[in-house]
Amino acid sequence: MKIEWEWTICLIFMTICVITDIRKKEIPVIVVALSGGCALLYTIILGEKEWSEILYSLLPGACLLFLGLCTKESIGYGDGLAAMAVGMWIGWKGCIIAMISGFLLSSICALALLICKKVRGKSRIPFLPFLAVGLGVFYVVGKGI
Repeated sequence: MKIEWEWTICLIFMTICVITDIRKKEIPVIVVALSGGCALLYTIILGEKEWSEILYSLLPGACLLFLGLCTKESIGYGDGLAAMAVGMWIGWKGCIIAMISGFLLSSICALALLICKKVRGKSRIPFLPFLAVGLGVFYVVGKGI
């Protein structure tokens, strides 16, 4: 069985970030930077991707950063940076699928919490756990993309 290094490293990175996001409601920038740097080096060493594909893989995370800027950080910058690192590891298609799945799951969860009156309209819930579940959805369902 072939070891899928990209997924293994991405899983380790996401696990650390998800735990920190749930506990402290912040994402460790050093872990994100280390993961993104390793992804870039890994991509350059293997030489399997062109620079245009590498730049495309950063776009979903850049869109999250832009949304964070537009919403005065309702979506945290750490989420955008983490999505950029994820995009470097698994590519832009996988990152988009993971983000859409994460948005759908987080909205369902937020709606359930609002209905049960566990949170209020301005409450914040961490997004990275939902992005991680979205990555799982992509891994299980979307391997053929």
